[in-house]
Amino acid sequence: MERTVSTLEGCKREVRISLTETELKPHYQEAYVRAQAGITLPGFRKGKVPINIIKQRFGRDVEADALETIADSEFRAFAQAEKQRVVGNPALIDIQKSPEGVAFVIKYDVMPEFELGNYRGLTINRPIKEVAEDDVQKEIDRICLRAASFDPAEQVTDTMYVVTVSMHELDRETSMPIIGAEPREERVFLDDDNADMHLRSSLANTKVGDSFQYVAETTDEDTQPPSYRVTVTDIQKVVPAEFTNEFATMITGGRFESTEELRGDIERQIREYFEQASQQSLENQVVDQLVQAHDIEAPEPLVHAVIHQLFDDFKRRNEGAPGLDQITAHDVEHEFRPNAERIVRWELIREKIIETESIGLNDEDIDIAGTRFGIPGDQLRMLMRQNASIEDQLLAEKAIRTILDYAIITDVNVDSE
Repeated sequence: MERTVSTLEGCKREVRISLTETELKPHYQEAYVRAQAGITLPGFRKGKVPINIIKQRFGRDVEADALETIADSEFRAFAQAEKQRVVGNPALIDIQKSPEGVAFVIKYDVMPEFELGNYRGLTINRPIKEVAEDDVQKEIDRICLRAASFDPAEQVTDTMYVVTVSMHELDRETSMPIIGAEPREERVFLDDDNADMHLRSSLANTKVGDSFQYVAETTDEDTQPPSYRVTVTDIQKVVPAEFTNEFATMITGGRFESTEELRGDIERQIREYFEQASQQSLENQVVDQLVQAHDIEAPEPLVHAVIHQLFDDFKRRNEGAPGLDQITAHDVEHEFRPNAERIVRWELIREKIIETESIGLNDEDIDIAGTRFGIPGDQLRMLMRQNASIEDQLLAEKAIRTILDYAIITDVNVDSE
């Protein structure tokens, strides 16, 4: 047997495994035994046709069909013997037959080898933001706005209106409505900064029945944006709910009975949000610094797996969006790839840190995690035995905490941001 390994690029490898006729015989014998179970011939019961007859009648087909199985078996033996850290599924790209035997050419990816750089003593800024009264009031205003009522109106006088418009696309040459094109109806909240600024501006002081020409916004400078004839069909005055004790009781299902209690809970939630955002900032700085400090080739199978995970998450978060069911991961791969490569490189670095620091989970770690998840520690241990990804998650979190324990952290006040 001969094995010749070639390095292609990055983490890609190619191995040529050559087997002589003598070395192939045990594999072919196994193939005949497997084939015997499903072969029926006159005079023999199913599975009882003698091997020598199978060789005479079906030998060439059985041996040809067995080649892929032989290639897989020999590659596994090669990977184990050479301690190859194979990633993804190897690809059999060629089978070369000769009077001496058969050679298999297989491409595969391996985990990259790299030396772990310094991960202790990273310099990191921790953003600190105190909860201000204005932060609480803005959230209260948003809550009251979400519970707003609507009163019919004839004219827009400020931004607290929802305006329904009918939009007819115009022909670019004649500036007349396109014949046969269905008008599009839209509802525009004039106080929504995410809505088209030019459309909101054009709707100022309009009345029901008013019409105007509007050119849509576009992010492509090389594309002429469409024009529309916009007609106001309905105007509703937005009346935010009053922040009263009764309102506090109603929207919390009786959990709070006064505005003071609800205001206090809102302040607590905002504080927790700021703390979580601060922690996330610390973790992002750790990942960015260590990924930039390690020039690691990300194995393509791992990158593709993460791209599909990101795409699945994208679909879950945008479920029901028009046209989403027609988009595939391949369509958006170029957008997800940079983040996917960053994630893979960080996971490789983190695994090496876990190994270097001998990071493991003790009973205290699991009990604390159980409290955070709202389940007893024993139940979490059972779930960990059933799902290895839970242990991986907890180890990843502990690795971050270890790195932050070594880090030089400076608190930075960001109240002005």
